[in-house]
Amino acid sequence: MKPNPKDFRVDARSKLRAEARYIRDEQIAGLRYGVTLRSPHPRARILSIDLDPQFDWNSVTVVTAKDVPHNYVAIIEKDMPVLAKDMVNYVGEPVALFAAPTQELAEEALKHVTVKYEPLPFIDDPLKAEHSEIKLYGSNNVFKEIHIERGHLQEARQAAFRAIELETQTGFQEHMYLEPQGMVAIPQEGRIVLKGSLQCPYYIKNALEQIFPDEIKITVVQSTTGGAFGGKEDFPSLLAAHAALLAYKSGHPVAIFYDRAEDVLVTTKRHPSFSRNRVFVDRNGKILGLDIEFYLDSGAYCTLSPVVLARAALTVTGCYFIPHVRIVAKAVATNTVPSGAFRGFGGPQAIFTMEMIVEEIARQLDLPPHKVREVNLIDEGQTTATGQVLKYSVSNKQTFYDVLERSDYQRKYALFKENNAPILERLRKGQFPKSRPDDVLKGIGLSVFLHGAGFTGGGENRIKGKIRIEIDEDGHPVIYSAQTEMGQGQQTAFRKILADVLNIDREQVLLAPVNTDLVPNSGPTVASRTTMVVGSLIADIGQQIIERLSNELQKEYDIPFEYRTGYFYGGQHILSFSKVAKKFAGLRFEKEYKHPPFIKFSEENWKGDAYPVYSWAAAVAETEVDPITFNIKVTRYYTTHEIGKAINYDQSIAQVQGGSLQGIAYAVFEKMERQNGHFNVHGFSDYIIPTTVDMPVMDIKILENPYPFGPFGAKGLGEMPLVGAAPAVVSSLRMIFGQPINQIPVLPEDLFELVQNMKKNGGLK
Repeated sequence: MKPNPKDFRVDARSKLRAEARYIRDEQIAGLRYGVTLRSPHPRARILSIDLDPQFDWNSVTVVTAKDVPHNYVAIIEKDMPVLAKDMVNYVGEPVALFAAPTQELAEEALKHVTVKYEPLPFIDDPLKAEHSEIKLYGSNNVFKEIHIERGHLQEARQAAFRAIELETQTGFQEHMYLEPQGMVAIPQEGRIVLKGSLQCPYYIKNALEQIFPDEIKITVVQSTTGGAFGGKEDFPSLLAAHAALLAYKSGHPVAIFYDRAEDVLVTTKRHPSFSRNRVFVDRNGKILGLDIEFYLDSGAYCTLSPVVLARAALTVTGCYFIPHVRIVAKAVATNTVPSGAFRGFGGPQAIFTMEMIVEEIARQLDLPPHKVREVNLIDEGQTTATGQVLKYSVSNKQTFYDVLERSDYQRKYALFKENNAPILERLRKGQFPKSRPDDVLKGIGLSVFLHGAGFTGGGENRIKGKIRIEIDEDGHPVIYSAQTEMGQGQQTAFRKILADVLNIDREQVLLAPVNTDLVPNSGPTVASRTTMVVGSLIADIGQQIIERLSNELQKEYDIPFEYRTGYFYGGQHILSFSKVAKKFAGLRFEKEYKHPPFIKFSEENWKGDAYPVYSWAAAVAETEVDPITFNIKVTRYYTTHEIGKAINYDQSIAQVQGGSLQGIAYAVFEKMERQNGHFNVHGFSDYIIPTTVDMPVMDIKILENPYPFGPFGAKGLGEMPLVGAAPAVVSSLRMIFGQPINQIPVLPEDLFELVQNMKKNGGLK
C-alpha cells in the first residue's frame, strides 16, 4: 500500500527541519544548572555529609534531605525518598543536590563534598529477597502479591499424559530513548513551573504538590519529547522534584540535564523476571493445567511495580484457553536501581514465559510447535484465567493462521531442518562446520501474543480521564488533553480522529499545549490507552459538536439542519463547518471516560474483565546463526496485528516496525548485568541496540476487527509489537538446536556454551 499523505505525521516537518525545541534548546534567563551527588553503595547508612570549608560555596545552592518539606515521591507507595536521609538502598541513589551558574562549577562542587557511609549487607537476588533478614520493604520485601486461580489443578494433574517443568528468566532492558532525561524548574511568586521531557504531567504535578507546602502551586508543561517508551512516565517525578527544590531554595530557574551515562545508570529499567512453571498436558499437547510462580525484580523502591505485576499476571496465560490455572505473582525488593514502566508493561516477560512453556511442550512430546499452539488457542466465547468471557473483536486464530500462511512456516521449518543437519553433524564431530563459506544454521520460530488495551481492571474508572474541546474565534476546534506526544504519533491520531468525525481537513483541528494550568487530567499517556480511551472521548465530543451546532442553526433559522461531508444543510442554506463554527466561537465541550457498564473486575479476588478488550497478534521470525562465531542475525520477520481499526495506517505500520525491532533487541542484543549493585554498561558504546544493518526484512499486515467502544472501532497498538517479538526469535533458535533456551537475552557466547554442553551430553545428533 502506498503512503497516504493525509496520514503523514503533523509533527514531522518541525522535527525534520530542526524547528522543534527540546528542553535543552530553550533559552531561559538566569538559568542555573543542577547536579546530583549519588551513593556509591548498594546499601549503607549515611553517617555525615560534610562540605569542604575551603571551597567557595557562595554561588552554589546545596539541597539535602533536611531541605525537603515532605521527603517522598508519591507514585503508588510513598516509600521512595526524594533524597536519601539516613540510608541509601541502591548504587546511584540521590543524596544531595547542587546548582550553580555553570555546569562546570556545579560539577566542581561535587568534588568538595565528603559523605561518610557505613556499608551494610544488601540483597541482589530477587529469589532470596522474600526470606532475607535484610528488610527493604515491609516484613518480607514483597511490594505486591497476586493470586489467580481457576478450576482445580488436581484434576489436570490426574488427567495429564505428562507434567512438564521449566524455569524462565528475562533480564533488564534499558529504554535508550534518543533524548536523555531533562527538566527545568522556574520559580515564580507562590508557584513553581516545571518544563521537561515527560509523559505524564499530572503524575509530576501530584507528586510535587505532596512534596511542597500547600501555598506553593505547581504547573507542569511538556516540552518536545525525544522518546520515552515508559522511561519518562514515573522517573520524571523524582527529577522534577530535584530541579524544583534547587529552584525553590535558590530563587533561580534550575535545569537538570542527564548525560547518557547518568541516564543509563540511575533511571528505571524493565523489570527482570523469573518464573517456575509446571504444565499438565495430554498426548496432543493440549494444556490441561498450568501452575506458575512468577517474580519481578522491582529494585529498591516500589514505583509502578504493582501495576506492572498485575499486567504480567493477567497476561501470563497468553493466547491460550487453559481450564485449570494457578498463578502466584510477586514483585520483590532488591538493592538495585528501581525498575519501572517500559513499553509492554510486564507483557513481554509474561508472554516470553508462556511461549517458552509451549515450546517445551512441543520439544518433550516431539510435536510441531505450531500444532501445540493451534490446539490451545483461545477463541471468542471462551473464558480467560480470570473468568472473562471474550465477547468482542477476538482475532486470535485469524492472526495465527494468517502469519503461518504468509511466512510459509511449515515448508521452511522442514527445509531449514534439512539444511542444518550436516552442519550440526560436523559440529558434533568437532570438524570445521562449514562446507561452503556461506553455510549458516537457519531457524524459523513462532509466537502468538495479545495486549489488554487500557488500564487494568477498573483503573480507567478510577482515573476518570477528561478532555475538553473548544471552538476558537477562527472556528477551529481545539483539543485540550494531558496526553503527550513522545514520538508515538498522538498528535496526528487526535487531529485525525476529530477531523474524520467532523468531516473537515485535519489542519483545521488544533491541539492546546500540554500545560496542567490549561488542560484537564486525561490520565497518563501509557498502556495503549491514548487512541482507544482518550480518542473515544474525542470522537464522542465530535458528535456533540455537530449536534450542538445543528441546534444553534435551527434556533437561528427556524428550520432543521442536517450535517453531511463537512457542511450543514437546511432548506436553501448550505453552510461550511468552518463558517458555522466561527459564528458560534467560544463553545466548550467536556467529557469524562467511563468503561462500558458490562465491564466488571474485582482486584480483591482477581476475577472478571481484566481489560475491556484485547488486541491480537502473531509473528514468525527467521534467523541465521554462524556455526563458527555463533553470531545471530534475524533475517525476516512476519507479523499480523489485529488492532480493531487502524486510525492512521502509515503510523500503525511504523509502530509495528519499531516495536518489533525493540522486541528483537530484547531477545538477542540488550544485555545489562549488575555486580555488587553496579551496572556494567554506560551507554551506546557498551549497551548494544540494533542499527539499520540489523533490521530484518519485515512483512507486516494489519487486520481490522472493530471494537464497538473504540473510536471507529480502534483498540490498542503501541505496546503490542514489542510483546511477542522476543519469543518468536528464541523459538527459531530452539528450532535450530533442539534444546531448551528459556532465558533472554541470548548472545553468541550463550549459543557457544549450549553447543559445548550438547557435545558433552551427546545432544548434537
